[in-house]
Amino acid sequence: MAIEDTLLRQRKVLAEFGELALVSDDLEHILDEACRLVGEALETHLAKFMLLEDDGVTFLVRNGVGWAPGVVGKVRVQALAGTPERYSLDTGNAVISTDASTETRFHYHDFQKRNGVQAFVNVLVYGASETRPFGIFEVDSRSPRQFSQSDIDFLRGYSNLLGAALRRSQTMQAMRLTEEKLRESERHYRIAAQLTPLWPWTADSHGAVTSLDQRWYEYTARSPAQTLGRQWLNAVHPDDRLSFAKLWKQSLASLQPFDAHIQLRKSTGEYRWFRIRAFCSLDPEGRCEQWYGTVEDIHERVQLEAALRDWNELLEERIAVRTRQLEAEQQERALAESKLRQSQKMEAVGQLTGGIAHDFNNLLAGITGSLELMQRHIDNQRYDELSRYNSVALTSATRAAALTQRLLAFSRQQSLQPEVLEPREVVAGLEEIIRRSVGPSIHVECSFRGHDPIKCDPNGLENALLNLAINARDAMPGGGTLKLDVQRCAIDAQSCSEKMLPAGLYVAISVADSGTGISADILPRVFDPFFTTKRIGEGSGLGLSMIYGFAQQSGGQVKIQSSVGVGTTVTMYFPVVSQSPARPEDAEPEAARLQPGANETILLVDDEAAIRQMVSEFLTEAGYRVIEALDSASALKQAEKTAHLDLLLTDIGLPGTMNGVALAAAMKTRYPSLKVMFITGFAEGKSLVSVDATTRILTKPFSLTDLGQQVASLIHASDDGAESA
Repeated sequence: MAIEDTLLRQRKVLAEFGELALVSDDLEHILDEACRLVGEALETHLAKFMLLEDDGVTFLVRNGVGWAPGVVGKVRVQALAGTPERYSLDTGNAVISTDASTETRFHYHDFQKRNGVQAFVNVLVYGASETRPFGIFEVDSRSPRQFSQSDIDFLRGYSNLLGAALRRSQTMQAMRLTEEKLRESERHYRIAAQLTPLWPWTADSHGAVTSLDQRWYEYTARSPAQTLGRQWLNAVHPDDRLSFAKLWKQSLASLQPFDAHIQLRKSTGEYRWFRIRAFCSLDPEGRCEQWYGTVEDIHERVQLEAALRDWNELLEERIAVRTRQLEAEQQERALAESKLRQSQKMEAVGQLTGGIAHDFNNLLAGITGSLELMQRHIDNQRYDELSRYNSVALTSATRAAALTQRLLAFSRQQSLQPEVLEPREVVAGLEEIIRRSVGPSIHVECSFRGHDPIKCDPNGLENALLNLAINARDAMPGGGTLKLDVQRCAIDAQSCSEKMLPAGLYVAISVADSGTGISADILPRVFDPFFTTKRIGEGSGLGLSMIYGFAQQSGGQVKIQSSVGVGTTVTMYFPVVSQSPARPEDAEPEAARLQPGANETILLVDDEAAIRQMVSEFLTEAGYRVIEALDSASALKQAEKTAHLDLLLTDIGLPGTMNGVALAAAMKTRYPSLKVMFITGFAEGKSLVSVDATTRILTKPFSLTDLGQQVASLIHASDDGAESA
């Protein structure tokens, strides 16, 4: 009797659920009732439906009865290895687990354990024809339980009903969605038809109008009987009817698109411009089925185009007049600018020639006077004071070379040789020279608050500091205080714009005086080339310009602050580098750099006879064999007579068609291991030559001692395995 009662109860649940699944459209109610009824049928009162989501591995506990809060609608599990869901998907059959404590095929989920599940049976829920299940329908028990074959058969039938209900719900939902989209599409079409400025119309294959938009009738106040067929031509302006009818006839005959601009009569009697277009719809055999067209109001566009044509004609005329005026003004401006440039050029040349001529004349006077006194003493056989006069001449020549470097710095063509150094050492080394230069009436103070290294040309830095010291001396004719300060400073994002430098660490080198100061109207011009506040002949106006160029070439900046009657401070900023300065002990020993020659052969090429004579005599005395040439042609002839050459010493700027660089290239084809040293007076000379282990460059003017050291170093460098051709 117990078995019969169970079967009767299960058949009753199947019937009740089947009726519900057929008549109800509420899927949520169907699934909830499915869980409730199956719990009654199997007397567990604990069931759930797990929906398989789109990824094919995640199950959502969508509906259920008997579960604690937080499970239904919340819990998601993934069908991974070791889970009941994975086992169900892999086997495709009903899965029965009679006792959680003895289950070895898979493990129960935590939410099942929290709800006291000890056994369960589940089946996959399919639709009528789907191969992918909707999900899993499961009956759980809070005590171990054996599920009979009738329980399994009941669940299979139950899941089939549930699958059909899900499939029916899915189909109904798709139908409702399609209907909703169709209604929305129709609504959009109606709105679009009302909003579009185009009036649709149709005509049959013979050209008789079969339909026209309602707006046509409202505009023309004509009835359909007065419009359809061929009657619509009555609304066309009399001047356009023949041409319009002719174009329409041509399109009907050729089946080509129709396009015409005509005037249509409004109900008020006025005419407006319209564009009428149409195209032919063809059947599969290429015969015309129907014409589809539009009517577009283009009255404003036609009026605008006419107004634009009139305006363009007027504008072209006005442009032509204005162009002639501008050309005349441009000619006048060009003439005025030419006169201004010539005036500025003459002013600059006057300032330059005045200052430079004064400086060079003083230097030449010192050189020629010293040489003349030396000659007088030699003629009188008085040799005791020759060294003093020679020293004066060399000093003046060195100052003349420094003046040339000032000109090159002004033009941004100065050839710098930057190296890592500590600026406090440079300032400390110049302190005594600056004291002697400014005189006893000026008190010199030095302050060192930083020892960070920077990278710049040491000679350029010394020249800049000496220039600033001399300027400070001239600004304190009655004496005063000159302060030199070296300190580290950090430029942040807020101050980098004012300092015109990227943010970072810098060394600031300041030269401050207590002199007369510079007025605010002159201060912005102090770095301009040739600008000077000194009288004519007292300065070239290149000092501060040279400092400005040197600082920028070194990756830094220079700033000036001044107040009349208070003094002036000039500060140079140089970026801090991470390298350490080279120490004297790291340098090459003096004995190694002053190796005497061993009768090595040097080909000397220079078009300046005095330089050729001086260098040849010096190198010969140093123990070298020197062959001279004044240009590339004579140098090549000398090379043909020489079987071996150790060094080519040539000027870059040689007369003739071949300069020194081309000569060196030609010579290396004959002597592949030939060493080459270029000497040049051009500032841009270094940019023409690639320096390497066998090639160097020396800038004029140079000392003979430096020349000897460079020649010895180059000849003895990288000799391993080198042979002349």
